[in-house]
Amino acid sequence: MFGYIRIDKDELKIKEYNLFKSYYCGLCQTLKKEYGFPARYFLSYDVTFLAVLLSALQDDAESEVCSGRCLANPFITRPIMKRNEILRYAAGVNVLLAWFKLRDDWHDRRSLRALLVMPFMYGKQKKSKKRFPALYEHIKASLSSLSVLEKNKTAEIDLPASAFGKLMTYIFDTPLCGSAENRRILAHSGYLLGRLIYILDAWEDREQDQKNGSYNPFLLQEMKQEDVKLMLDYTLGELANGLQLLSFTCNQEIIENIVYLGLARAVDAVLSGQCRKKEKQHERPI
Repeated sequence: MFGYIRIDKDELKIKEYNLFKSYYCGLCQTLKKEYGFPARYFLSYDVTFLAVLLSALQDDAESEVCSGRCLANPFITRPIMKRNEILRYAAGVNVLLAWFKLRDDWHDRRSLRALLVMPFMYGKQKKSKKRFPALYEHIKASLSSLSVLEKNKTAEIDLPASAFGKLMTYIFDTPLCGSAENRRILAHSGYLLGRLIYILDAWEDREQDQKNGSYNPFLLQEMKQEDVKLMLDYTLGELANGLQLLSFTCNQEIIENIVYLGLARAVDAVLSGQCRKKEKQHERPI
């Protein structure tokens, strides 16, 4: 369901692009150190965005970039953000999301790939659950609510989209974002981002879900593409407006690039029928 959050590389300055890479590589290294090598396979740009956003609300003293090498290309040094509390939190989120994704793939579609990978992630999700027990329970409860709606074949898109939005609310609502006002704004931003992702995913997967006989609210009701675009544009606009209320100490250019360009292009790509097969690809090193 994830995979829509991307930077628009062509519109970023070199220093901003390198900074984003440092978060991406820093999260990769944190996953390795905290949860072991297999956890790196599920590294995502979505959770990298979370780390960038949370870091933008803290003092720069917490963020330190060093040079290092990557197994994907050991002959080139690259900027790597040193491990800190934000990257540790993002890594825990990444592990939990990966675990629940694998579990749902097995339960819902009897995915052999998910069944084979789950034993490698079981201990890692237990470790993340121990570190972030409240977050684990919130994600589990949100997905259970979503599962009930899907089993009942709810035709109204707003209901499952809101359920997934609540899941993202809990992820973004963390003390790491600073003040209570920041938490309120980020919680709502997470909700809007979750709604956007769910609607995009459901619209893009209509044909595949119809072939597989899977649940998809857009197959249970008639909705014009113009109405879906209006819904997506409104949600994205509200997300952008909410983030403008925050006072960033850094990373503002990267955040604006992702929200105003990356997400906007994802919306256009899905509505134009340019399927990106997002879940069948591992995030490649950048």
